[in-house]
Amino acid sequence: MLSYVLTKKRVVFYLVDGARPDVLSELLSKGELPNFSRIAEEGTYRMATSCFPSTTGPAYLPFLTGHFPGTMGITGIRWFDKYEFKRSRLNKYAMRSYCGPEAAWFNTDMPVDKPTLFELTGRAYNLYNMITRNVPDEFDLGKKGKGLLYTRAHFLKRHHPVDFQGHARIMDMFRQGNDFDFLFAVFPSVDWDSHYYHYRDQRTVEAYKIADQSLGEVREFLEKKGWWNDTLFVLTSDHGLTATHSHLDLGDWMAAHDLKSVYYPVIWKNEPKSAVMISGNSFGSIHLLNHEGAHVLREKELRECFGEDRLKALLSEEAFNFISYRGQTENSFYVENKDGKAFIEHKGAGYSYRPVTADPFGFDHDLHAENHREALDITFDSAYPDALVQIAQLFQSRRAGDLVTGAKPGYDLRDFWEYPEHKGSHGSLDREHMMVPLLYNQQGWATHAARTADLFNTILKWKGKAVRETEGNSLF
Repeated sequence: MLSYVLTKKRVVFYLVDGARPDVLSELLSKGELPNFSRIAEEGTYRMATSCFPSTTGPAYLPFLTGHFPGTMGITGIRWFDKYEFKRSRLNKYAMRSYCGPEAAWFNTDMPVDKPTLFELTGRAYNLYNMITRNVPDEFDLGKKGKGLLYTRAHFLKRHHPVDFQGHARIMDMFRQGNDFDFLFAVFPSVDWDSHYYHYRDQRTVEAYKIADQSLGEVREFLEKKGWWNDTLFVLTSDHGLTATHSHLDLGDWMAAHDLKSVYYPVIWKNEPKSAVMISGNSFGSIHLLNHEGAHVLREKELRECFGEDRLKALLSEEAFNFISYRGQTENSFYVENKDGKAFIEHKGAGYSYRPVTADPFGFDHDLHAENHREALDITFDSAYPDALVQIAQLFQSRRAGDLVTGAKPGYDLRDFWEYPEHKGSHGSLDREHMMVPLLYNQQGWATHAARTADLFNTILKWKGKAVRETEGNSLF
């Protein structure tokens, strides 16, 4: 009688926050990332799209839950809920900033019926990621001392010690004899150095190398244990960045145009007429409060409350690439720039894009897609990859606001309160923000255009778990 030994499938997931695919490719070609290069030679190196807003926190949701920010109701690193605010501004669900103590609410803000990979994969370890629902403290490797470590990194701009300590904690966990099913490790320094210096600064390059060195030591340990051959290794990012030279503070702009605004950290204002929430800092959501009721506004009422002159002034600002808002009918939307607007519709499973008075996304013609995968395929190589699906998913949530804005590369939407000054930004639908590297140690998987949301079911399937109904598909 033949006997079979079932081998345990493990997953090591490196989230190199802020990694750009072009920078990673250059470093691979120069031989500066030997451990990642080895994975690329043995497996697959490609690109994928992130989500809108393309910003830390919300953009972790696709690969950890399989769902986009609009579906999860977490529409930015800062968000506002008009309904809850008008019900009671003392209500803790009226607004949120995960850039500080309120980050502790990220887990309870997520829908309870949308489980994470930590809850589905078994013995799951986490490093530096704020999504930790049901992760035991002893499995949350970065929790102890994280607040002080991150504060020092932020104000002293000494980021690399965070990554070094994170790697040390991974190795301590292994050396203590712990087995694992899923290890999710965030390396934040590429993002931080890109924000405060430049995405090609030598300090940023060194941050890529720290993650590469970490993998080398982790792989060596797993090979000695005999585990590596049955381990899926994945590296990706949540967003890219573009260099920033100018800041337009959207909250101040609203106040200057007679729509006094609530925004972080100035959240206590008497009789505000609007709220502005910035993420990344190239994404902004505007919530108008100068109307009866607490509903989100569609095109006609939005233009009345905002005012045509004010809208024209907003679009004439050099800092803005586009704005988007809901159309008059359900699942219809407009995207607009200074030249005019186009119409987006999500009808049934399909998506369409039709220039009305202009072509803000530069697609050059009408687009029609039978489903969300085709909508990705036909926009993947464009200046705004996956834009149709991403606009539609975001506006599912009232927390998306009445109007969302995307900053033009080189600009962002937050000024005085951003310290240290940002010299790199992200969050928009711009290609350089949306495209991320995707590296894994497997070959022969699907070659169609990929989203980071596809990784959720890919990992479940690798683990032999049932795939779930999400906004992504397994890559094999």
